Amino acid sequence: MGLFEFRQVRYIGRILPRLPWFQGMAGLLFCLVPGDRVVVFIDYQNVYHRARSSFFEGAKPPVQAGHVHPLKVGELLRDLGRSKDSGRVLAAVRVYRAVPDMRSGTDLERATKIQIAGWETETGVKVCTRPMDYIETTRRGKQHWVGREKGIDVMLAVDLVDMARTDTYDAAVVFSADTDLLPALETAVRIGKRIETATWRGPGDNRGPLRIKQHNLWNHYLEQPHFDLVRDDTDYLRPPSD
Repeated sequence: MGLFEFRQVRYIGRILPRLPWFQGMAGLLFCLVPGDRVVVFIDYQNVYHRARSSFFEGAKPPVQAGHVHPLKVGELLRDLGRSKDSGRVLAAVRVYRAVPDMRSGTDLERATKIQIAGWETETGVKVCTRPMDYIETTRRGKQHWVGREKGIDVMLAVDLVDMARTDTYDAAVVFSADTDLLPALETAVRIGKRIETATWRGPGDNRGPLRIKQHNLWNHYLEQPHFDLVRDDTDYLRPPSD
């Protein structure tokens, strides 16, 4: 079912019970209305780096190690959640990521654009980006730029809360270990939305799930078999063939 058809059915399901002639037709309503709308929020660089720490021990792994396919991540979390919500529907996957420019090197700039372009071709995936923030340093007398993400967590947090207030989702799964997101999770819960989290759990260095006081959030522990289902081993830095 596409997103348009899904929203249309949700609307019908909310309007029909108010109509006099619909009294006693609850069975039809049950057939028409799908389960909870689930939106998956992916803090991409956090997910990438935590995957490298959890599943790639020892020597420094290749740069492509830790990458994932966002849509596959969303489908996996939808399916895992069906143990408690059998009719849940994946409404959207939202990916948050900083984009480097030539100061990070033209190869990385090009590779990131290629990767994001691939994500954007997939139905239901929304990529939310901000330019990488850079600090100028000097190393051995030469100019050097150090890139870092800035504002990605704020962007994700604002969207999580705004979409809760506008009733865009019934449940949200936040895939991140960034504790700066905790206030947004608390706000979405107060609004009345079900918030779930996801974290990697492998043989390496793991970081625990996000937790908020007085609420037992359902965390999806994703282990090696789960990672293998969603991993993307494409070497985006490899120069394109002629």
